[in-house]
Formats: sequence, C-alpha cells, structure tokens
Amino acid sequence: MKKLFVTGLPVVGDQLIGRDKELKQIIHLLQTGQSIILIAPRRFGKTSLLLTVLDRLKKEGHYVADVDLFGVVDKRKLAEKITTSSLENKKIFKFGAKLKQGISGLFKNVEVKQIIEDFEFVLKFVEPHTRPEELLEAALDFPQELAERDKKDFYFFYDEFGDIGKLDGDELLKLLRSKFQRHQQVCYLFAGSHESLMKEIFAAEKSAFYKFGSIIYLAEIASEDFREHIGRKFKQEGISVPAEVILYLLEKTRCHPYYTQLLCQHLYYLVKGEKAVINEHDLLTGWENAFIAEKTYLEKMWEEMSGAPAQLTLLTEIVKGCGKLYSLENGNGINVSRSINSLLKKGIVRKEEKNKYVIIDPFFEEYLRRSE
Repeated sequence: MKKLFVTGLPVVGDQLIGRDKELKQIIHLLQTGQSIILIAPRRFGKTSLLLTVLDRLKKEGHYVADVDLFGVVDKRKLAEKITTSSLENKKIFKFGAKLKQGISGLFKNVEVKQIIEDFEFVLKFVEPHTRPEELLEAALDFPQELAERDKKDFYFFYDEFGDIGKLDGDELLKLLRSKFQRHQQVCYLFAGSHESLMKEIFAAEKSAFYKFGSIIYLAEIASEDFREHIGRKFKQEGISVPAEVILYLLEKTRCHPYYTQLLCQHLYYLVKGEKAVINEHDLLTGWENAFIAEKTYLEKMWEEMSGAPAQLTLLTEIVKGCGKLYSLENGNGINVSRSINSLLKKGIVRKEEKNKYVIIDPFFEEYLRRSE
C-alpha cells in the first residue's frame, strides 16, 4: 500500500512537515547544554520531531537514545530499556535477547564482554535476586559514564514522561533529578501529552524537576506549510487540489497534524485513478470516510468520559460555543473549575483565553456534536 500521507507512525527526515523552526531551536538549545521539555497534545508529532532531532545529532557523531515510558510497567523494565537504548550506540543490538540467554549469552559477544568489563552492573540484569532499584540507579548513570569513557556528548529522550507517575512518581522523580543534574555530558529531552501534568513536573516550584530545562509548547502546523505540502504531494500523483479546497480542508482539521494527514490519505484513496481534480464534494466524502475510520478511537474516548458526566456536560457546552461555562455551576450542580482542570489534565481541552476553552481533537469535537 502506498502511503502518500503518513499517519499513526513517527516520521523523520523529509516526511516531517513544518517544524524547521522548532528543529533549529531545539538543536541549538541542546548544543548549548540545555535540556528540553516538549509539551503538545497527542498526535501532534512530538515523537517525530524529537526523533528527527536525535537523528541529526547522531549523524553529527553524538550518542543518542530514547525510551518511551508509555509501555514501561516497572523499574526493572525501565532500567533495561535505558541500558539497551544506550548500548545501541555501540552497535550492540538485541541486548534484551542476550539478557534472556543468561551470562553465557552476554559473553558470546565481544562488544558486550568489553562493556561488562567496564560496567559490571550489566551482569546484575541476569542475576534473579537483584533489586530493581539497584539496577535502575546504575542504569540512570550509565549514559553519563558511557559518554565519559568514549568522550562523546549524549542526548537522551524520554517520551511520554508524564507516565512516570505510575512508577512511584514523586520518589522516582527525585531520584532522576539527583542523577541527571550531575551528568555533564548528557542532555535530556522530555515529551508529554498532558500539559497540566507536565507543568506539575517541570513548572511547579515544589517539583524535583522545577526549572530543569527549557519548556517548548508544540502548536498546530502552520497553514502555509500544510498548504504547500498538500498541493505538492497530490501533484506528484497527477492530482490537482484547488487552493480553496485546501483551505477548506485545513479549516475542517484546524491544521491538526494527524487529522490533516489522515483526511488527505482518505482523499487520495478516494480519487486515485478516478479523478484528476479534487472538489469540495470529494473533500466532504473523504471527511466522512476518515471520521468512520476513527470511530472506534472516538467511541473509546467517549466511554472513558462516561464516568465523568460533569465533564461531558462541559464539553457539550464548549461544542455549542458557550462562553459562560461558570454560569453552569448553579444551574447544573457541577463544579466547573474542577471539571475543567480534569479536562486540561487529560489533554482534552486547551485554554485559549480567559474563560474560553477549545476541544483539541477536531474529530472528537465532531463526534460530540453528532452525539447531541
């Protein structure tokens, strides 16, 4: 299947659209010793942007690594991921598989044997009674020690860092900060989807990570960048998209990175081999097809919200364009402030200005509108 517009997967290089400014800013800050905190809603391309940053730094000869905390279930697994990702700089792939083979598996590889001689803690991964906390403490220092030994700068990316809370959050954050602040040759990148949660970690004065790095908020991709990209991609396939149709498309998706690509993808499948020019009717058909394709995801979001009727009430009022949400407090018996804070923490709404909130996901907004 030809994927003219990529969705659902991180992209790097030429597939990354409209992020040149952010790329230059992040790389500049990292190379001046600043760690980076990148905050954006889900499906905004955080991972793609930071993986592209790492790819460029790697090509310059630096060490890089990344760990996605979303799938990490305990401290031992976190320690293993940190170690494995760090060792990929030494071309030691499938290190996790070697761990399962025990000591004999580790010593079969010359590179691994050398690492073990320099960093004995690696052997503790194959010892069944080693405390996870002991492994994690050693693993957290491993990138700095590896960078020192090899005289390299190291850039380490933790994705979905807000999920650290499921691993004994406060105590673990204190441990991480105590380690990271001593690492002179490692710069850290952190990404998270829930703005209020990331602010609690990096902007609250009582947090261990207060003022640890530069906070960058990732917005929707600029309309002009998307307009050029959409027109060029379709033109490569011999399909013309009038400027007014592209503008209407971006109005529908609000320049949301994922949904704009998704709608373009469905438009392409709709007209390829059938038409040479896309019109507004095609766009609306593509919108319906894309909406149907996302329905399972949207229904899941709705089900997750069903246990919080007050929040659903607020979302419905936002869809209607209600500008006085706090007037609902007495009339509907809900705590508006508490419900809004929960929606902000979940990354479902964003504050635009005083007392004005918008639903971040344009398809979920459409789903709510149709559910009224």
